[in-house]
Amino acid sequence: MSSIVNLSRRGFLASAGGLALGFSLSGLAPISELDAGLSLGPAGEAGPRLNAWIQIGPDGIATLRMAAAEMGQGVSTALPMMLAEELDVPFESVRVVSAPVHPEYRRNSPTFPGQVQLTGGSESVLGYWPILRKAGASARAMLVTAASKRWGVPASTCTTAAGAVTAGEHSATYGELAATAAKLKAPKSVSLKDPADFTLIGTSPPRKDLPGKVDGTAVFGIDVPAELFATVKVCPHFGGSLLAVDDAAARAVPGVVDVVAIDGGIAVVADTWHRARKAADRLVLTWDKGDGEGLDDAAIAGILQDSLERAKVLWKHGGGAKRGAWDLDETYTVPHLDHAPIEPLNATVHVQADRVDVWTGTQGPAIARRRVARILGRPKDEVFLHTTLLGGGFGRRGFSRFVEQAAQVAKHFDVPVQTLWTREEQFTHGHYRPASICRMQARLGDDGMVTDFRVRMGSQNILEDLLPEVLNDLPQIIETIHDGMSHGPYAIPHQDVAVAQIHLPIPVGWWRSVHGSSNGFYRECFVDECAHKAGIDPIEYRRRLLADNPRELAVFELAVDKAGPVPAGMHRGVALFASFGSIVAEVVDITVQDGWPRVHRLSAAIDCGVVIHPDTVRAQVMGAATMGLSAALYGKLSFVDGAVVETNFHQYKLLSLRESPTVSTHIVPSAEPPGGVGEPGLPPLAGALGNAIFAATGKRVRSLPIGDQLKA
Repeated sequence: MSSIVNLSRRGFLASAGGLALGFSLSGLAPISELDAGLSLGPAGEAGPRLNAWIQIGPDGIATLRMAAAEMGQGVSTALPMMLAEELDVPFESVRVVSAPVHPEYRRNSPTFPGQVQLTGGSESVLGYWPILRKAGASARAMLVTAASKRWGVPASTCTTAAGAVTAGEHSATYGELAATAAKLKAPKSVSLKDPADFTLIGTSPPRKDLPGKVDGTAVFGIDVPAELFATVKVCPHFGGSLLAVDDAAARAVPGVVDVVAIDGGIAVVADTWHRARKAADRLVLTWDKGDGEGLDDAAIAGILQDSLERAKVLWKHGGGAKRGAWDLDETYTVPHLDHAPIEPLNATVHVQADRVDVWTGTQGPAIARRRVARILGRPKDEVFLHTTLLGGGFGRRGFSRFVEQAAQVAKHFDVPVQTLWTREEQFTHGHYRPASICRMQARLGDDGMVTDFRVRMGSQNILEDLLPEVLNDLPQIIETIHDGMSHGPYAIPHQDVAVAQIHLPIPVGWWRSVHGSSNGFYRECFVDECAHKAGIDPIEYRRRLLADNPRELAVFELAVDKAGPVPAGMHRGVALFASFGSIVAEVVDITVQDGWPRVHRLSAAIDCGVVIHPDTVRAQVMGAATMGLSAALYGKLSFVDGAVVETNFHQYKLLSLRESPTVSTHIVPSAEPPGGVGEPGLPPLAGALGNAIFAATGKRVRSLPIGDQLKA
């Protein structure tokens, strides 16, 4: 790795050696390469640098090379907890370092084809649950074997606890046994603990990432040291291009080293980032609006509306909705949204003769590494990607253009160069949550319950920039648009869902909760409409619809029960949505004053299967729901000639602390496999809020954000 290291701010580590195990999804395998990582947790003794899932040093410190990125969702605590549980080591004796890009660190994915090294889709705990448990159990078995051979006793007489093996009067720490155990073959099969014997999983020890975030030693991408700094200017019009550049004024700024071309724009390089930023503002750039010309909010709305006429049925239940008159026929819409992570996009790249080092906070390290190698014309095994902490991701850092730009800049220099986007570039060059439209029709039976439910949707596909065009029409790809509208929890006899994909030059991608952020709003508000049309209380209406679905019903009942009676003067809305292997129900209590809704209380219930760290579950539901509330009240990107109007937080408002509700999250005990927790708390929020607004005002919100709609 690079010699550019600032030990007061980050710990690029020479890992402690002793016992090293490499685990793949197909079994156990050694790894010959090693990449330096960033450390979380207690320091261990220095030693041989061995690349593996688990490493146990002479001091007894167990090191986990973590393949998932920590972006505040708590994986740097949850994943080592799974390891420590099966390994029988104290949690405080485990440290975490970021893993390199390597096939051994891939996992199965319920969302993406094949095996991935990717942080997204709330899949990290679910994906690494079997792998890390097996890793811990196998390491423990090898340590027991080493102890039994040392003492000449049967392995069956040895027990493990607190990082030590004991047999009668004999006792040895894992650190004392590590060197011997490292020479043994890993067992072909191991027995995992019965969940009834868990002592760590299901508890909430202090998180590994918090001390560094409190004392300032945590290493985010923006903290990585560099010798040169760059910022970029890219065509603001999606579908446009750069026509001409006058960089004379920029080059005259003291400290500017060079002005270089990158894909779609220009980068200014200087000895400090602030000088680079100052010079970039002096560039005289001429843009061709290209396909963006004339593309504004009205044009986008028209394209979405027209798409409903060509939507094709992709999913049916009970033969589909029957023809005939509809009791309800309503259309809902949501706008494009930005991810708005607090840490601006950045990457530091050092191009050397025999290797390339990249330091960045990325959700897709394998993708970023591959593209950097392609840009620089280097073999992949010469590119070493170091994943730092992420200052917010929400899907945005799964796209690697900012890393690619950094490589394009750094190739001109032989020192580390940090490329940092301005906040304006970040807002105006996102991979946004797509705008979408949803027309829903329902027919009610004599008892008021829905008998026929028809859905027509139009949206861009969030995978359109990542997959070959021929794959975008595959049913499993298009499902990212309609999931939750199809395969819903409610017992409706006849249903069908049709989808039309639209194409715009505006790039889109994952946004926190993906399809759920819009479909939770659509479905749950429309169910509320059906309940009011039938003259049935919305809570009772859902109970009836969920009668054949006990798991969802239990979550819903818990949320309603914990919310208690509606506080005097307030109005209540409820919603339910399942996503990423978890089920969340939310109850919001609001008041409306001068046309503005104020959410006072949010009561949530979640069934996310086996819970690793309960405090993290509660925190993630709170964070996701708060982000959903912010989007429902304020979130919108506007466009003029294919360019984003909102360029910073003064125009893209977020929920303030003063506006934030009291949040209580209640966890349903479950023995199901772990589900996601980073995203499932968001989808029900907008629906519950919309339903509460109707209860308070009699006005139905069918388009987000709410903005000034209630003042009309």
